Amino acid sequence: MQFRFAVAAALATTVACAGIAAAGTERDRHPDASKLRRVGHDNIVVDPSLRRYTGMVTALGDPDPEGRIYSFHAKPIGPGNAPPGFNELRSWRLTVLAGKRFGNVFEVAANTGSEITVAPRDGPLNGLAVSDVFIIEEIAKDPQQAAPQARI
Repeated sequence: MQFRFAVAAALATTVACAGIAAAGTERDRHPDASKLRRVGHDNIVVDPSLRRYTGMVTALGDPDPEGRIYSFHAKPIGPGNAPPGFNELRSWRLTVLAGKRFGNVFEVAANTGSEITVAPRDGPLNGLAVSDVFIIEEIAKDPQQAAPQARI
């Protein structure tokens, strides 16, 4: 009885997957398919094997005398994320994913396990707020101007 049920479930799954695959193929042959454009965050192809760190802002750093903020405290979010090592994220690209600074990109100048500082040449973080979400990827923001990786 259990064997028949397992075979029936496998057959139903196979038929459903084949139907979905055929539907996708039919859609691709639609006359308007050539008008579709693939879009993304930027024109850089990021290898999925590159390391990433996703986090949430927990506090903003102290402003400099002119009121500009270049650092913030963060906690890791998402599966498999842990606080980074000292300067492990140096020269990586930080992209803000939520809040007023959504889409802004910075280069990480330094980090500790809980604090991240961005390079001043990318401008201050003013407008960043507690609970904003970000991602830091092991790819230089600007390969020609990237700081050398920290070696520990």
